[in-house]
Amino acid sequence: MGKSIILFICFLPIFALAQNNFTVTLKLKGLEDHKVKVIYQVNGKSKADTLVKQSADLVIWKGSVDEPQLARIEVLDTSLNLRAGKAVMQAPILQFLLVNADIEIQADAKELYRAVIKSSDKEIKLFEELRTSHLPFDVESWNLQKEMNRKLNAGDTTGNYLLRQQSTALRQKNQALRIKFVDEHPNSYTSILLLNGMSLILSAEAMSEKYSKINDALKNTTTAQILNTKIENNKKTAIGKPAILFSQVGIDGNIVDVAALKGKVILIDFWGSWCVPCRLSHPALKELYAKYKSKGFEIIGISNEATSGQSIAIQNSKWEKAVKEDGINWLHILYNPAIRDLVKEFDINAYPTKFLIDQSGKFIMKFPGNSETQHKALADKLAVLLPE
Repeated sequence: MGKSIILFICFLPIFALAQNNFTVTLKLKGLEDHKVKVIYQVNGKSKADTLVKQSADLVIWKGSVDEPQLARIEVLDTSLNLRAGKAVMQAPILQFLLVNADIEIQADAKELYRAVIKSSDKEIKLFEELRTSHLPFDVESWNLQKEMNRKLNAGDTTGNYLLRQQSTALRQKNQALRIKFVDEHPNSYTSILLLNGMSLILSAEAMSEKYSKINDALKNTTTAQILNTKIENNKKTAIGKPAILFSQVGIDGNIVDVAALKGKVILIDFWGSWCVPCRLSHPALKELYAKYKSKGFEIIGISNEATSGQSIAIQNSKWEKAVKEDGINWLHILYNPAIRDLVKEFDINAYPTKFLIDQSGKFIMKFPGNSETQHKALADKLAVLLPE
């Protein structure tokens, strides 16, 4: 692995002279009539394309990228999704390194995330070593999720705590592998891409320390500059920092203004109608809202429906429907980067992610995900801030 890194450093300055487009050949067994969607970055913005089949199980995608990036491929087969109440959890997607090279992806269409990826590109080969090392954990994690989903739909909570603990342990093993990769490969473009998703598990200081060890030549890339901005934004939501102020039209047509709420305890909740853990957290939040609203507690839900790549009108419809279905009658705005990129400013990498702001207008809690432990911590903090 060390030799491949040295070779990559040698080739880095001549990216522009190498192949200037990509061809991704997908051989997907059992694709049938299902469509294939790819999600990637163009000029710093997420773009979703639906690919046309060449034949029964063959899809070819061609294009070009300015710099290497992590792209996603999905088979649009809703039978693979898990449903918990009114929320839907999508089956695991395939994330792979997209560069201007020839890439071959072979997989069962119903288990795309377990694909075999081949390419002569050295950086892709390096990333594939990491991705395949994750696969056993990914497979086990998805099996656990299916079991938890079955129990939720059956109203059976027996053993769910143990299943969640196992799922958390698997996630932590995956995280450890990624951190180890970054530490061992400071000259790899993949390390920059991986660091982009680590702000949930590393402090801003730790992110800065790892970024400082990245090869200086790589720091001149657009991706590295975005990462540096991300690190700085992550620092802005650190405990004790003043709240990020924003003002936007809410779901009822009235302005939601953080500054106007100063003096109250505010919970900012980044969620989405598509996000199962987000919607599972709503009943517990409703209890807290009913108990503490009259004492000066407010919630601002920021729903991100843009992950689907659909029009604002469709995003708005999904958002409003989920708010009504869940009966969450607090303040709401729809994430719209054209108005203001709050996901970027708050450095959101997982859903749900919540921030608690005290009466003085400072961040005092920040937590991703949904768990009983997190809910208890939030309830305990509210009891202190807003006593009987």
